Amino acid sequence: MQYRKDVDGLRSIAVLPVILYHAGISAFSGGYVGVDIFFVISGYLITGIISAEMAEGTFSVSNFYVRRIKRIFPALYFMMFATIIMSWFLLLPEHFRNFGKSVAATVFFGSNFFFWKQSGYFDEAAETKPLLHTWSLGVEEQFYILFPLFLFWLYRKRKNAGFAVTAVFAVSLLLSVFLTYRKPEMSFYLLPTRAWELMLGSMLALGVFRRTDNYAVLNVLSAAGFGMIAASVVLFNSATPFPGYSALIPCVGTALVIYAGERGIINRILSLRPMVFIGLLSYALYLWHWPFIAFRNYYKNLVGDVFFVSDWFAIGLTFLLAVISFYLVEQPFRRMKFTSPRRLFIGTAAVMALFTLAGAVVYKTDGMPSRMPESVSVVTDVQESTYRSTECYYRDPMKAKISNLCRMGDSDRLPSFIVWGDSHALSLTDGMNRYGQENGITGVFAGKSSCPPLRLVRILLNDVPTNCRQFNDIIFNEVTADAGIRDIFLVGRWEVYSGKPMLGNDFGTEITLDSALTKNVIEKDNLKVFEEALIRTVGSLERAGKNVYFVMDVPEVPYDVPSEMGKIEYFKHVFPALTSFVSSTLPYSHYEERNEDVLKVLERVRQKTNVKVIDIQNVFCKDGECRLTESGKSLYADDDHLSIYGSKYVVEQGKWIFDDILKK
Repeated sequence: MQYRKDVDGLRSIAVLPVILYHAGISAFSGGYVGVDIFFVISGYLITGIISAEMAEGTFSVSNFYVRRIKRIFPALYFMMFATIIMSWFLLLPEHFRNFGKSVAATVFFGSNFFFWKQSGYFDEAAETKPLLHTWSLGVEEQFYILFPLFLFWLYRKRKNAGFAVTAVFAVSLLLSVFLTYRKPEMSFYLLPTRAWELMLGSMLALGVFRRTDNYAVLNVLSAAGFGMIAASVVLFNSATPFPGYSALIPCVGTALVIYAGERGIINRILSLRPMVFIGLLSYALYLWHWPFIAFRNYYKNLVGDVFFVSDWFAIGLTFLLAVISFYLVEQPFRRMKFTSPRRLFIGTAAVMALFTLAGAVVYKTDGMPSRMPESVSVVTDVQESTYRSTECYYRDPMKAKISNLCRMGDSDRLPSFIVWGDSHALSLTDGMNRYGQENGITGVFAGKSSCPPLRLVRILLNDVPTNCRQFNDIIFNEVTADAGIRDIFLVGRWEVYSGKPMLGNDFGTEITLDSALTKNVIEKDNLKVFEEALIRTVGSLERAGKNVYFVMDVPEVPYDVPSEMGKIEYFKHVFPALTSFVSSTLPYSHYEERNEDVLKVLERVRQKTNVKVIDIQNVFCKDGECRLTESGKSLYADDDHLSIYGSKYVVEQGKWIFDDILKK
């Protein structure tokens, strides 16, 4: 196959937007399409090489794999080795443990499956995974394993390769479009939904598209193709449904540029020496850019405005390491001669086994916590509520009865109170359990995820109805029928139900409150429904002779508290001179802003009912700051749920409040 400088130059158009997008340069919000450009180029080049060798009778499957190993593996494993070393020094045990799994997945060409199962590519947590970018290598490696065999079989059977590849293209594209809107993560990561991009390049190489020598047409196609790529890079963003139909724009654009040949106006620009040079570095640039950016993202809450973690420093370092990798690793290995493919395969298998062992050791030792100072373990070793269990929280909510709800406090007494709410109700359970045991008082816990304790309200999660209303009806009927239960504690993530967007781990989840009293109409006015339902719920309980207490939510935090506090402790010991630490407190203004609508609703509800408000933020917040840790331990299990320690701390610090209520 004849070498084309413009195709190498096209690689630079693929890799630069990816780097700039990942670095956070807003003008390149669709830079991730660079991966799709790579896929089309790979399909074109690999098919062209294989088909040419088959036509000459020189194709060998083993020789093909030798070339792929020499091209891909040395730079990949050099990067992985360096990333393992950096991860040893920089990642907390929990994240280092997961990194160990990603190493093993990358070794066996399955990182796209691994990251598909973990999270979405655009999720915030994904930004801190050092090997996330190897998902695309997984797709390509799977293609390299399967496609040559498929093409060789077509050649041996004298089948029409162009027709077969076009059929694969069509099926894969339809599958991609279908799954993009139903299972977007699957469509993004897996070969069956990405194969059409590679097949588009293959169709070019096999001559499926009739050629033209019309100079004007080729120039128009070249310019149009580049325009499609540029539009994708600039106009797409993380909200664009992808790949599906959207991916056609950069992929067809790439195909048009390749089709135009070296005579196209854009192709002549791509053939210039600087573009070709960056294109030759593109593999190394892609390999090295992401680990640096991921580690920067990992510590972004701690490190201030310092040049060595800036976008441009990361980009500069990427180019430096790419040049080193290209000249000292890639090129020498590509020129290396092997007398027998068997020796290369054995050596490759040994390296793969070594890296797999390293990943397995990291994973099996739980991320080697002994690397860290003891203070890191103290703040990161948190436990979620013991009531977040199958028996207490994840049981069938439709079978709830006072007699089978989990108890808090003295198990020998009948319950006199109930903690009722969503997962934030767990903020009280462990603390109330200890309080009840110490004071001979018993209560029960009724909780369901994303289900506020509000009567006659439908709850929709991302527009999907839940059985929250039925659960609340059951609990209400049980509570009002039980004369022994006098005190009702309503607990929830109120700021979200009043209309504020989710923070932290729940980012992307939309909760809609809809009045069940309005037939065939979804109001989608959370604040209005929230207020009406709260008045209705409190009023109904009071008419049943109950004392109702509205428990204000704990302060939400825009990051995972144990993890970030652990990083602070680690940096204090290892890099004290390099950072200005993030505060281990949260500004009270953040809490006020998140709860402003809730407080306004409460004022109106208190005018119509006798509801009492328990403001547990007073335990956390003083002098304009809300504490996140106490005595070196995290009060939180994540970004918005209290740990067991936090729950006990809250109830202990607010003991006088509960004495006033429960010891009457």
